Amino acid sequence: MVGTAGWSAIAAAALWTPTASAQADTSADVSQEEPEVVVTGYAASIARALANKRSADVVSDGIAAEDIGKYPEQNIAESLQRVTGVQITRTLGEGQFLSVRGLDPKFTNTLYNGRQMPSASGTRAFDFQVLTSNFASRVDVYKSPSADLIESGLAATVNMQSIDPLSVGSRKIVVSAEGNYDQQLDGGVDPHIAALYSDTFLDGKLGISVALDWNDRAFNSQNFSTDGVVPDGTYAGPGTQYRVFGIHQNDLVGSNRRRSATGAIQFRPTDNFEIKLDTIYSRLSQKYDMSQGNNWYTGAGALGPSPTSTSTVDENGVQTAWRGTNVFAWVQANRYSFLQETHSTALSTKLTLGNWAISGEASYGRAKEEATQTFVSWATRSPGASLYYDANVDPGGPLSFGFYNGFNPLDPSSYYFFGVQGPYKEPTTDEIWNGKIDVARNFERGWLRAVKFGVNIQERTLATTPNNMTNSAVGLPADMTPYLTVNRNPNYFASYDGPAQFPRTFLTVDLDKLFADYPLDTLVALNPPQQALTRTTSITEKSQSGYVRFDFASGNDLFKANLGVRAVRTEQASSGYIPAPGATLVYGLFGGPNSLSYSAADLLSQKHDYTYVLPSLNARYQIGNDLLVRFAAARVMQRPDMNLLGQASSPNASSGPPPAGTIWRGTLTRGNPNLKPYLSDQLDLSFEWYFGNQNMLGAAVFLKEVKNLVLTNYSDQNATVAMHPSGEIRDITLSVAQPVNAETTTIKGLEIGYQHALTFLPGFLSKTGIRANWTHIWYGSVVLNQGSPAVPLTGISSDTYNLGAYYDDGTFSVHAGYNYRSRWVQDPLSFFGDGIFTEGYGQLDLAANYRITPNISLNAWVINVTESALRQTNRYGITRLYELSGRRFTLGVRANF
Repeated sequence: MVGTAGWSAIAAAALWTPTASAQADTSADVSQEEPEVVVTGYAASIARALANKRSADVVSDGIAAEDIGKYPEQNIAESLQRVTGVQITRTLGEGQFLSVRGLDPKFTNTLYNGRQMPSASGTRAFDFQVLTSNFASRVDVYKSPSADLIESGLAATVNMQSIDPLSVGSRKIVVSAEGNYDQQLDGGVDPHIAALYSDTFLDGKLGISVALDWNDRAFNSQNFSTDGVVPDGTYAGPGTQYRVFGIHQNDLVGSNRRRSATGAIQFRPTDNFEIKLDTIYSRLSQKYDMSQGNNWYTGAGALGPSPTSTSTVDENGVQTAWRGTNVFAWVQANRYSFLQETHSTALSTKLTLGNWAISGEASYGRAKEEATQTFVSWATRSPGASLYYDANVDPGGPLSFGFYNGFNPLDPSSYYFFGVQGPYKEPTTDEIWNGKIDVARNFERGWLRAVKFGVNIQERTLATTPNNMTNSAVGLPADMTPYLTVNRNPNYFASYDGPAQFPRTFLTVDLDKLFADYPLDTLVALNPPQQALTRTTSITEKSQSGYVRFDFASGNDLFKANLGVRAVRTEQASSGYIPAPGATLVYGLFGGPNSLSYSAADLLSQKHDYTYVLPSLNARYQIGNDLLVRFAAARVMQRPDMNLLGQASSPNASSGPPPAGTIWRGTLTRGNPNLKPYLSDQLDLSFEWYFGNQNMLGAAVFLKEVKNLVLTNYSDQNATVAMHPSGEIRDITLSVAQPVNAETTTIKGLEIGYQHALTFLPGFLSKTGIRANWTHIWYGSVVLNQGSPAVPLTGISSDTYNLGAYYDDGTFSVHAGYNYRSRWVQDPLSFFGDGIFTEGYGQLDLAANYRITPNISLNAWVINVTESALRQTNRYGITRLYELSGRRFTLGVRANF
């Protein structure tokens, strides 16, 4: 039987697989090594992560598994939030995207075993929900590039490394079973089962590993939102007053089902030759019902003008409190179904001939997302509601609102059935073909230690085909009232303890009853989906890159550096449909949120090619045994998000046309095939003091001069709309959004990281430790158009920090982590010009482990202990979003053999 120390050694071997970008420092002076201290569990993972950071040849951080396939968190993104400068963005209470050094998630390049992972989201940000943490042995965050590292990653490059079966060695079997519970639900416990098998054959020459993960998670997300503010058309002056456009309450109940697998076959017939096939597959099925009620459009004028009875107006002219009549609403419920499949497979080989090392790899990856959203809607009869709202009761929280003049929002007779509509099985695919060859020549003496060079060829294609059911009531009963119900979730906003007063129940749609009588297939047969051509796009990127890198070191290895250059050529081809000459806008031809469309479209293809040379330098100097100084300089290129490059032209109206004489407002989103890639000239300087294998104090400063930032530009456009099927012509004012390149801006930052095992303390306190890190960023504004005012950068938080404490005695361990990200700009303008700003967000998580025997342990997690709410506001402080995801509890058992 393998003891505790043995498992640590096995895990350490499995966790360290050198890559081209982070080679082990095997030449260090053995006299500088500290006496071996055997640690296990959480403390061992900290020690291994620090060893990886210390030996890296770039500015980096990372995490390492406690044991084979074991992290103290269930999601790689949630594990990485411990790293200095790393923050995560959560969706429905689960970590989804990574932000490094306060920058937007799209600036983080994500690799799996050194290769690009596809993502059907259309952005460069990788969705970590599709991967379980059980599949990674270590994850490195490279904050400075080297020439051999694939281009991209203006903030950082994250490389997830899977388990290497030949490094693990003899047979290992790990099985875990857990139960997940969401506190905001009244439901039961959902299962999470994982298994990992690794073995070697043929006297250690053949290795096989397989891992499976089955994870179900039910969730309940509750939110209050508004659409920002618009000019009040009923105000006669002087000046302009602004009214909240729309108020919404949503109760979202659903589940995620993730089925994942990874496997590797590794064959090393001789010491100098190896061939490996590895693959990863994940299937994420997400289904939920969104009960939407109290969707009141105080500023839309859908029933005609909504006159003001009383109002409170602030110094900006915003009606922070308002009372008026004739307010329109949708009563709606939506059934969502998302299926995302991701897989990536690579065949690689390595050959060593004396001082020469040659490696090659061919890989293919594909991600596909298929989305169906069925909207079932009722609309307000005229006259509308008498309604009031007050944003002053709880600034940044939900608005207080209610009704007067005897209006009852729960009375079905106040509404008429509008129809069923929505996108149906809309596919988005992302395919990546990649081939690369790397060659290295090592030298045994002298300043020049190695020369490395290689080539990389990649082709990536993103395609989107929107299909929509137009709004229709064909085939449905004239009286649909029996399908209306009152949403009575006893937990709705139960964790909110603020002063705002608002309804906790609302009228919505009984989707279970509706779909029992009219399954989706029946609705589709009654109302066949149509393709929305002007949102159908295909973008192909072909890139060819080559690099050369020189590694240097002093005779005593105290100084090490690598200097290199990477040349990259990108050939981009985008195709999509644009409005044909003479095409007009039509309302009601397609359904769902895209109720506006064009009468005719033409296919347009366009090419955009560019070539860049990207130099890089990484140097480190060791002072004494414990202090490292690092310096890095590089030019980084990152391509824009692919979903912005298509020729798409997507109009939208949030409500139907108001009575004549009232302004009808809509939006129009356009793509931009001419976007230039981001370019960043950047410098890093860091100091790292290692005073023990679990202890480190570090500080870093960095500077990034970023060119070609992509931001959204907004402008107003007046247009006419033909009503379908009557042909009546109406006027509409569209807020047009299009991505554009902005001017150069400079981003400067400071990082401080500290972690310390408090072994000097007496008794049980000697088993404790602390972790803390902080990142501060200075950044300015950019100008989108000549003569326009500057706008702040999106996605950047001025301050981010992590605080953690742990206890680990080898048998029992517990750790707490608090993660905070300060306010950032979601959109500096937004469609109505008032912007969207995400307020500072902090979350406390807990994890514990009890080792019953050397092979069996109990695990427990509590996610979002503080029940933190995600908050967004506009530039006037009016709430745009207040979202509660609640606490999540997990209890499980793990066994290894």
